[in-house]
Amino acid sequence: MNIYSSQKAYFAKAYETGEHGWPVSEPSKSVVRFLETFRRECPSGSVLDMGCGEGRHAALFSQHSYQTIGMDNQPLALKRARHLVRPNHHLYFVLGELFALPFPAHSFDVILDYGLFHHVRKRDTALYLTHVLPVLKSGGYFLLSCFSMKFRHYPGEKRTRDWLVHRGHYDRFFRKDSFKEIFSETFEILSVEEERQALYVFYNVCMKKK
Repeated sequence: MNIYSSQKAYFAKAYETGEHGWPVSEPSKSVVRFLETFRRECPSGSVLDMGCGEGRHAALFSQHSYQTIGMDNQPLALKRARHLVRPNHHLYFVLGELFALPFPAHSFDVILDYGLFHHVRKRDTALYLTHVLPVLKSGGYFLLSCFSMKFRHYPGEKRTRDWLVHRGHYDRFFRKDSFKEIFSETFEILSVEEERQALYVFYNVCMKKK
């Protein structure tokens, strides 16, 4: 079993048990702040939430009249997310895989990746960009949240490199300058903010496609 198959099974189990530790209802403050500004610039448009989980961010955008698609490879997460769909919302949830995105080029004004990229193997970074970049419009926004090098799974955890395999899934950790190295050829990096939740430390990044 390769690492992606292994971690797909890991997340399936996590959704079954509820023992995972990530938020399932309230949207991240960084996304709420972005939306407040974005609504003034672009009061309508299309949004893709990759790795949407139980739909907290996808629902937020749809409530403000954006055509929103949440995509995940976990059927149980999507089953729960679909309870957020309301008759007057433009909200859809689809089962899909990151490396086989079922969308035409230039489909979206905003793409969110809150918790997906840090589970992509470091050597697959270029593959990730090859699949994600084409579906975002020129001038579109890319919102990314991923693990900081300061992230710890447990107190006293020691690491000697910027990735590891933990309980059957792959975790990658980033420094603040990592985003310039990876994304600056294609994106203008607008903000990089570090967020701490006890042992869990993330970078929330806002970028605009050139």
